[in-house]
Amino acid sequence: MGGRWGRTCCVRWAELAVVLAIAGAGATVEPAAAKVGDVPILTYHRVGTSPGFARQVAALERRGYRAVTLGRVWRSWRGEATLPRRPVVLTFDDGYLSQYRTAARTLRARGWPGVLNLQVDRLGISGGLARAQVRRMLADGWELGSHTLSHPDLTAVGSDRLRRELVGSREAIQREFGVTTDFFCFPYGRFDAVAKAAVRAAGYLAATTTHRGLASRGDDPFELPRVSVSPRTSPAALMRRLRAAARG
Repeated sequence: MGGRWGRTCCVRWAELAVVLAIAGAGATVEPAAAKVGDVPILTYHRVGTSPGFARQVAALERRGYRAVTLGRVWRSWRGEATLPRRPVVLTFDDGYLSQYRTAARTLRARGWPGVLNLQVDRLGISGGLARAQVRRMLADGWELGSHTLSHPDLTAVGSDRLRRELVGSREAIQREFGVTTDFFCFPYGRFDAVAKAAVRAAGYLAATTTHRGLASRGDDPFELPRVSVSPRTSPAALMRRLRAAARG
């Protein structure tokens, strides 16, 4: 890496070295409880082939929700974009084939984008996404987030691997798909002060967790909460989860 990015990265990794010296590689900081916020970020993994996901999306639409990307939310928090009256971000972790066959097809029918938090080494494997499928999702307006190269617990790896998983995944996505990845998703939702500092040093703007809540501009950008959903979640249960998340 060279130029401004190289200089910025060096400065940020120098900052990370200070954090490591203070916190120690094994020090863990427990995440704070999620705050009540402005935008629900839903978390999906395998979507399957049942109509459950389509019913959830239809229920969201009936209640006035409209899907947006995390990037659009981020820009709106900085006064650079607007949001619909009831925005929702639909995130899909890892990179499963059903996320293309079921989720992307359902969202495409409405012109809604999703956010694919891609684990890079799942590309092309059985049950994973093909590169051409990811490109079609991007053409449909999806956003690509990083979910590391190999999905380790970032609180349990050394500094060299931590950097490789964060910087390497960002570079791989840029190389494969020609897009800059600004947002990160913590594998297993696990992070500590060192992992957060490393995510920032790698150039990401924000990161999502597994802590429940609605994301707000006042949140720590590297601890954004989400709402976990599965295809078996009924539309009524989904709405209850959104209300519970709003209460914090």
